[in-house]
Amino acid sequence: MYKESYIHTNDVAINLASRVKPENKTNIFFVHGFLERWQSWMKIMDLLPELYNVFSVDLRGFGRSGRTLSSHKRSTWAKDISKVIENLEINNVFLVGHSLGGPLVSAVSQMNPKQISGVILEDPFLGSKPVDKTGRASRGKLVAETVDNSHSLDEAINKLRKLRPDWREDIPIEIATARKLTDDFLLRVPREFKDDFDIEDVYKKVNCKISLNHANPDFGGINSTEKLEKILKINPNIQVIEWKNSGHNIHRDFPVEFSEGLLNYIEK
Repeated sequence: MYKESYIHTNDVAINLASRVKPENKTNIFFVHGFLERWQSWMKIMDLLPELYNVFSVDLRGFGRSGRTLSSHKRSTWAKDISKVIENLEINNVFLVGHSLGGPLVSAVSQMNPKQISGVILEDPFLGSKPVDKTGRASRGKLVAETVDNSHSLDEAINKLRKLRPDWREDIPIEIATARKLTDDFLLRVPREFKDDFDIEDVYKKVNCKISLNHANPDFGGINSTEKLEKILKINPNIQVIEWKNSGHNIHRDFPVEFSEGLLNYIEK
C-alpha cells in the first residue's frame, strides 16, 4: 500500500514511505520519535482517507535511512526533512511530529514556510528534562536491555511479549525491529549527538497554525503543566489538545481518536 523510496539529499539517502494520488491537494508528513521508524505511524496512515497524500520518513540513523552520524546534531535531522520536502515539490503540507519529531517539524516549518500549512505536535520534547511520574525511563531501560541482549529479532520479540503482556500484538514487533535497525551511534548512553537547537526559540518562531497534543504526565506524558504553560507564553498561537487518559504514545494508544482529531484540525 505504501511505496518506499530513497530521497537523496546530497549527504545521505533518506527512506520515505508514501501513498500519493496526483490529484490530491493536501499532504500529511509524519516524523517519528527517538528509537522509532516510519512504521510507527502506519496505523494512523491506514486510517486516513485516500484523498490525502501521506508521507512518513525514517530519520537519519533509523530504519532504512543512511547513517553518516559522526558529526550529528539535532539540526541535521531537521535539514534532512527540509530537503526531502523540497525534493518532493509538494505544497499545503501538514507536518506531524511525535516526541523528538516535535521540535524537528517546528524547525522545518520555518525552513520551508511556503510549503508548510500547519504543524501538529504529539507530546513533543519541549527542551527540559522530561517528567517521569510512572517509571517510564526504568521500563524503557529494561525493554532496551531485553532487545540488546537477544541474539535475534524473533528472540527479542518473544521476550518483549513475555515482559509486556499488556501490549497490543504489534507493539513488541515494532519496538524490537526499530531498535535493531537503529545506528549504534544513537544507542550510546550518554547520548553523543549535540543538542544545537534553542528549543524554546524553535517553538516561538512557528508562524503557521500549530497544535500540541498534550499527554497526561500521570499516564506517562513527558511534559509537566508548568512546562506547557511556559511554551504557551512563548507562542500563544499554539492550540492545546488534552489527552487525559493517554501517556507519551497517543497515536499508538488511541489511533482512531488521534486520526480523527488530526483530520478535524487540518480541515478547520
